[in-house]
Amino acid sequence: MSAKTKIAGLMVALMALSVPMVYADNGPGDKDWHHGQGERMMAKILNLSDDQVKGLKDIHQKEKEAMKSAFKQMKSNREAFNAEIVKATPDMSKINDIQAQIKTLQAQMVDGRLNSLLEVKKLLTPEQFAGYMALTEAKRMMMHAHGKFGRMDGHKHWGDKDKDGDQGDND
Repeated sequence: MSAKTKIAGLMVALMALSVPMVYADNGPGDKDWHHGQGERMMAKILNLSDDQVKGLKDIHQKEKEAMKSAFKQMKSNREAFNAEIVKATPDMSKINDIQAQIKTLQAQMVDGRLNSLLEVKKLLTPEQFAGYMALTEAKRMMMHAHGKFGRMDGHKHWGDKDKDGDQGDND
């Protein structure tokens, strides 16, 4: 096993072990790690320069805006699909067009994510990028568990269900 592989493995283990500490120590006045604290903690853990932090923020903001637009279009397509499919005699041509639009949007979203990751990779050192990927995966797993086992922080997120089963708004 090469030295780089050992270092990368050690970094992944260190990052995974440090995530619970990040969630536990919010600092004075911070209620919620995942609302604004993630970038600061990632910068601290990965030892990022100010330029790297700014670059990451820019990349994430650009990706967020692109995803927001894609999700809006996806919602519109889902609504059109549902309206057409419930008809007594759905127009298969419309359904196929909507399906093609959805596939195109999904491909654009995947491409956008890849392009963002490649920008991040250019910005960071190989060791920082390995840590970034480990932290990103740990965050994804935490968010998945957070959603799967229910919210413990008392506030709603987009997609949360109310007591009566309706989806609530993001407060």
